[in-house]
Amino acid sequence: MNNYSVSAIIVNWNHQPFLHACLESIISQVYKPLNIVIVDNASVDGSLEWIHTNYPEVPIISFKENRGFSAAFNEGVRATDSAFVLSLNPDVVLQPDCLAQMVRVMTEQERVGIVAPKLLRADKPQILDSTGLFINRSRCPYDRGQGEIDRGQYDGNMEVFGACGAVALYRRAMLDDLAFGNEYFDEDFFAYYEDADLAWRAQLCGWRAVYEPRAVGSHVRGWGDSLRKQRVRDPQGPRLAFRNRYLMSLKNDRLSNFLVDLPFMLGAELPRLLYAIFTMPSVILGALDFFALSGTIMQKRRYLWQKTGVKYSDLRPWFRLS
Repeated sequence: MNNYSVSAIIVNWNHQPFLHACLESIISQVYKPLNIVIVDNASVDGSLEWIHTNYPEVPIISFKENRGFSAAFNEGVRATDSAFVLSLNPDVVLQPDCLAQMVRVMTEQERVGIVAPKLLRADKPQILDSTGLFINRSRCPYDRGQGEIDRGQYDGNMEVFGACGAVALYRRAMLDDLAFGNEYFDEDFFAYYEDADLAWRAQLCGWRAVYEPRAVGSHVRGWGDSLRKQRVRDPQGPRLAFRNRYLMSLKNDRLSNFLVDLPFMLGAELPRLLYAIFTMPSVILGALDFFALSGTIMQKRRYLWQKTGVKYSDLRPWFRLS
């Protein structure tokens, strides 16, 4: 295996309790060369001071305000020049050979732009967190195997739709190919589903995503966009996820494909919307956000569809019933 350089981009926002385990796991990777960049989104939990004291050698890009996951990741990518870029959440811990396994897949197979590892639940390591990112017919991205007991049922290397952004290895050449201006992840998304949007764009432009089960890490799973988890109190995340799903489809979907699956979308979305109206009505404001951003997203759509090199019918099998 050639020693392709890797930059690990860790986007931090008030995750100081997790940073030690995360940093130690990436520093302990057997694969070299590797450099680390932390991008801090205006944390107020002492993260910056803690990093400066305990890891003074790790460079930090510090924002004065929370600019979102997408903008922070993009800034980290622009500050580096490595062949591969590792997106790494601070609540993730990697096994020592995780990166080596991901790089091996990236270098041994053609046109691979994304590699997804096997992620386990940090609190219950026998439970799967993600074995690759997929998307269903109602346009809901989901992590395959999430919540299942790991019995080896996903221990085969295979192509997937994309990778969970908590841990994903990206080829810089792919990121450059898919960029709109200097954006790799779509900064209009702020956070949530930026990884699925990137995966969809990659599929449209002929890049492959591969799941490698021998690359293993653990993840403290957040609440995401669930509207039915009773412990959710802050509606901002579900609101972002609600609008981003539609922005993602507006940018990447073909109208004929969208219309074919519209009954599935309505069947999945109407109960969610009714639940939100009675429990977190501000989530519905995501619809206003969608219309406010639709003009910008259409510009990105036009740019993307000038570059697409794949028949949309070839993508149809990715939109699964589950």
